[in-house]
Amino acid sequence: MNIERPYRIAVIDDDPVLLDIMERALRKQPNVITRSFTSPKEALRAIRDEKIHIVFVDINMPEMFGDDVLKECISMKQGIQVYIVTGSDSVLLADRCLNNGARGVLFKPFDHQELIAHVTEAIQFLDKWNRLVTNKQKKAG
Repeated sequence: MNIERPYRIAVIDDDPVLLDIMERALRKQPNVITRSFTSPKEALRAIRDEKIHIVFVDINMPEMFGDDVLKECISMKQGIQVYIVTGSDSVLLADRCLNNGARGVLFKPFDHQELIAHVTEAIQFLDKWNRLVTNKQKKAG
């Protein structure tokens, strides 16, 4: 099954200023639609219902930790590309998130180029998936 463009991105952080910065940077990217959330629980409902493809989630939030959001996204089995955003410089934290299925880690403070590099990586992965599925369908049909 192909993943339809435009790819949908969710940004989840309890800091509205950071959300605004990330959303403005992502809005400039072609072929994506971005939604931002301060509530991880609200974000998870949207991720499930709207078939969001790429997620950037802060690791430390009062309502729910980002690694729990990561686990929920992975359990949906929708091929969601999850990136952890953290102010911690803990290599152990990053390693744990990567081992639990995160596509990458974005360390605060970051610049726009780092954010866009992660989005580009996720888009390339999703595009590659679509090519593989299309080729498989052609061979089967």
